[in-house]
Amino acid sequence: MSASEEPSESAQLTAAYPQLFTADMERAARFYGEELGFGVRFLFGDPPVYAQSSRDAVRLNMRFVSAPVLDREAAERGELLAAYLESDDIEGLYREFAGKDVDFYLRLTTKPWGLKGFIVRDPDGNLLNFSEIPPSDE
Repeated sequence: MSASEEPSESAQLTAAYPQLFTADMERAARFYGEELGFGVRFLFGDPPVYAQSSRDAVRLNMRFVSAPVLDREAAERGELLAAYLESDDIEGLYREFAGKDVDFYLRLTTKPWGLKGFIVRDPDGNLLNFSEIPPSDE
């Protein structure tokens, strides 16, 4: 690796925005807004082909696709998580979503290593893993 290819010690990544694929931008925006509490930051195109939604510090990008891009069988086996989202109150978030029309791929559970969370499936089959903020190793 040359000196120009080495990462800078001062440069830091500050955010990551998962890109979710949807066959129906309006349906996706409605689901993320009404069911998961995300607000639309922007829609691009007429009709929209790209959008960004946010809730608290989390942003999700959505991209219109005219053909399926997910391997549905792999998604059904839980192998294709589209996004991992952390919460400081996973039980409260679960109760919030449980009171709405949300399709839980995996209900609230505690993993053998102690992490508590659940997985939601959006109308396009994207799997979103919501988990508690992991305990500090300090």
